[in-house]
Amino acid sequence: MVEIVVNPITRQDRDRWAELWRGYLDFYETRLPPETYDHTWQRLIAADGPVHGLGARQDGATAPLVGIVHYLFHAHAWTTKEVCYLQDLFVDPAARRGGVGRRLIEAVAAAARERGCHRLYWTTKEDNAAARSLYDRIARFNGFIRYDYPLE
Repeated sequence: MVEIVVNPITRQDRDRWAELWRGYLDFYETRLPPETYDHTWQRLIAADGPVHGLGARQDGATAPLVGIVHYLFHAHAWTTKEVCYLQDLFVDPAARRGGVGRRLIEAVAAAARERGCHRLYWTTKEDNAAARSLYDRIARFNGFIRYDYPLE
């Protein structure tokens, strides 16, 4: 059985993180300029940054990343506690179906519990059947659909 280690993303992960995030953005047919990659990276590695990043590795804590997750905490009008939003989750296609995605979600859930959050939530495309098969096993679909109103 392959050991999966999940820990915070480090400065040494920059290139592999960028590859994985590019894979995530490609799936969602999104292109971002290099300065956005740089800005997001700086936020992820900042000790007190608003966006947090974890990486998953197989076969030890020094192995290359095979998966990434970004998450953030924010206030919510319906509770006095914060909630946790899992924003981006991506696993290298070669490492899928081996528990990496589940372990990344569980690590974010642990961080949310430790912070005293009321809820952990995320979104995905309706037709993302592979991811939804995992999500349907570990979480509850509440029927909401997201809309985006363009501001730019």
